[in-house]
Amino acid sequence: MANNAEQEIFILIAIGIAIMLGLAVAFVLFYYRAQRKMLLQKMDAQRQLLQATILAQEEERRRIAKDLHDEVGSKLNVIYLYVEQLKRLAKRPEKLEATMNDVTGIINTAIETTRRISHDLLPPVLEEFGFVEALKELCAAYNKLNLLDIQLQVTPEEGIVADKMVEVNLFRIVQELINNSIRHGKAKQVQLQIMATPTALQIFYKDDGKGFDATVSHKGLGMKSIESRLQIIQGTWTYESAPEQGLTVQISIASSLVHQPVSNYQL
Repeated sequence: MANNAEQEIFILIAIGIAIMLGLAVAFVLFYYRAQRKMLLQKMDAQRQLLQATILAQEEERRRIAKDLHDEVGSKLNVIYLYVEQLKRLAKRPEKLEATMNDVTGIINTAIETTRRISHDLLPPVLEEFGFVEALKELCAAYNKLNLLDIQLQVTPEEGIVADKMVEVNLFRIVQELINNSIRHGKAKQVQLQIMATPTALQIFYKDDGKGFDATVSHKGLGMKSIESRLQIIQGTWTYESAPEQGLTVQISIASSLVHQPVSNYQL
């Protein structure tokens, strides 16, 4: 009888310990899941805040571009026409004529500058025709000005292009990479490839600039801006660089975020 009683007590103790362990494990799992849920909610809130910030920035760019074009640009055009009319209708001393020529030259430069700023803030091609066409125009402009030799390829013939949100962010990312290649990398050539696959939209970027030590943090405002934009569109990127070895970047966006066919293009 004593042995049976001891066995029952031992069994009850073992059951009690098992229950306590089970409750402890359940509590740990519950705590872990709660913390993970809170972290995911926090990350989602940060992503939404980041997205709202970028949207606000793009809307502000759009407003400034419109104001520059509609208000400042149009008024400068009117002034330019008035000055040209005065030159035709009035007799002026030679010195005054030269001064008026200078004035018209300055005004014309201001008109072109306003147009360029407006275009940089919100390229009309990006707004109307999308990322790929805007990229063609951007690369052609750099090539024409001899600021950089950009070799652009868009493949395949039956590809995909991003929706508006992804388009704007991808364009700003490539724009930032090119600006960094010129400003910091002192690059002369860039190879840029846009490739659509069944699973992703891939961007390959390589310049021949002076590069940097990628093992050391080089995250300036430009790179932080790129990371922020990629986070918004759920994109990923990797980059490699070394002193005097240029910069290589690979960006990937899931195909679920992109659509619409694009034609094969090579610049």
